[in-house]
Amino acid sequence: MHDDDIERVLKAAGPREQPPAEIERELRESLRREWLAVVAERRGRRRTAVALAAGVMAATVGAWIAVPQITAPAPAVGTIAQVSGELRVRSGWLGRWQPGGDGRVVTEGEILATGPSARGALALAGGISARLDQDTQLRVAAADRLVIDRGAIYVDAGIESAAAAPLEIVTPTGSVRHLGTQYEVRVLDDGLRLRVREGRIEWHSGGTSATGVAGEELTIGADGSVGRGPVAIHGEAWDWAMQAAPAIDIEGLPLAGFLGWAARELGCRIEFSTQETEREAAGVILHGTVAGLPPARALEAVFATTRLRAVVLDGRILVSTRE
Repeated sequence: MHDDDIERVLKAAGPREQPPAEIERELRESLRREWLAVVAERRGRRRTAVALAAGVMAATVGAWIAVPQITAPAPAVGTIAQVSGELRVRSGWLGRWQPGGDGRVVTEGEILATGPSARGALALAGGISARLDQDTQLRVAAADRLVIDRGAIYVDAGIESAAAAPLEIVTPTGSVRHLGTQYEVRVLDDGLRLRVREGRIEWHSGGTSATGVAGEELTIGADGSVGRGPVAIHGEAWDWAMQAAPAIDIEGLPLAGFLGWAARELGCRIEFSTQETEREAAGVILHGTVAGLPPARALEAVFATTRLRAVVLDGRILVSTRE
């Protein structure tokens, strides 16, 4: 192979990705110690030892870069349940960005990022739904630990609070844990905002902590200061999370089951105009699909196929007959 050929190959390959700074520092410190150990030796032996040390460093860095290719696959922690727009995924800090589509398996260590007009939802262990707002980036550190660098995440841990799977959301301003709840974690330029829709959350940073309950909004400053205020559990404050909600499969589903899903997504309670209306609703079995429709639109579409109607008003879904 000629020099020109080698030059073309190197240019085509592009620059090699570097290991994280802490790894490089450790390797350089190891080389420095090796140097100090040999300076007292004779010049010939010193040259040999330094050459060996440099070789060890290069081999170690090379082996570190090759680790993702030779180690066992990372464990799966969930799947991408819904994507709207561009959601990208890469395997670790040295991986390359790839598009993430519906149904893609998410593994430990992967990084997910949404674009400025994109949203996505993850289905995690224990029935947890984790939704990413626009311009959000997070790393799946483990099945029960997500690290968010920017943007916002909405978590629905399920109806049964006692059986809720554990999950820790790590932010630049501390970590958040829940107890069977629905909540939003949003990274701000100067801190963190937490909104609790249902249940309870706990925020920790060093020796400082704070608890939030349903209907509360907590603002955490970069200095650890905590501000509190009210937030409605329904309405526009949660619109983005509903836009990112995974579709429900209604084929063969009782209307009551669909109503329960819609009420939870909308933050509403269900009210029937009469007992007769409630009994009629209990006998309805749904068919078809509402894929691609957010909860409010899905509610309209489903009830358009029945003799009943549903109206969302002041935190309630009012169900009555059309007559």
